[in-house]
Amino acid sequence: MRHLLLLLTLCIPLARGDALTDGRLALQMADYAKARALLEPLAAEGNPRALFYLSLIYQEGLGVSEDPARAQALLRRAAEAGDPMAQYNLGSEALEKGTEAGARRAAELYRAAAVQGLVLAQHNLGSLYALGKGVPQNLDEARRWYRMAARNGSRRSVAALAELERLERKPVAQERAAAANASRLIVPDREWFGRQGEKAVTLQLLATSQRKEAEALYRRHQWQRDVLLYRIETAADEPLWGLGYGVFPSVPAARRAIAELPEALRRTGPWARNLRDLRRFAGH
Repeated sequence: MRHLLLLLTLCIPLARGDALTDGRLALQMADYAKARALLEPLAAEGNPRALFYLSLIYQEGLGVSEDPARAQALLRRAAEAGDPMAQYNLGSEALEKGTEAGARRAAELYRAAAVQGLVLAQHNLGSLYALGKGVPQNLDEARRWYRMAARNGSRRSVAALAELERLERKPVAQERAAAANASRLIVPDREWFGRQGEKAVTLQLLATSQRKEAEALYRRHQWQRDVLLYRIETAADEPLWGLGYGVFPSVPAARRAIAELPEALRRTGPWARNLRDLRRFAGH
């Protein structure tokens, strides 16, 4: 996700001729040594956007060894200093935890970014209000943020507004969730697994040693339900990462949901996995 946000951020016009702009352009041209030389002094002075750019450099390993801990520290400093993209990234990380506390934190951070005009945050905050995630459900607030994002060019928000109008005529809870277009990639912990029923299952789509491969598969498709990204401990040195579609009360219900998947994924033979079984060796 951050790689995508890096590309988006590099497209944001800034005043030409200053060190921050030159650092951004150096990143865009893959001159990472020059980018760091320009950005690090600014970051030391507390420049929010310079801190954010450096967090991406260390997260993605752009001309340096990947350093997630340093990247996270820089990202938090950037968010605290008021950078909207950093606030959006941290909000998305909080939401992906799949907990109510994470959703509340996401709402706070999305709001901080949204009031600064970040369209991604405006849309996602509208989705949280539509779903009642992290905030009390409030369709008027959902429409307000969707309209703001739509005025700023978000086609997703235009579609979400139209869907909310349709659902006002037929207020079905499951359709309301779909209207918000807020399928999430959830990284469940043991507490999350423990809240699921004994027979609850997910449709496993992939098991790979590369977490990024699973995340890339999630980004390539549109989903009607939340998608789970879970760690599976094995006898080998490296764990596996599983990608599961939805949470279902039974195996038959999961099998019926295979029809919701893109054709390419249906052909791979997704299979139902019991969530309580996953909890025992998921390494959370």
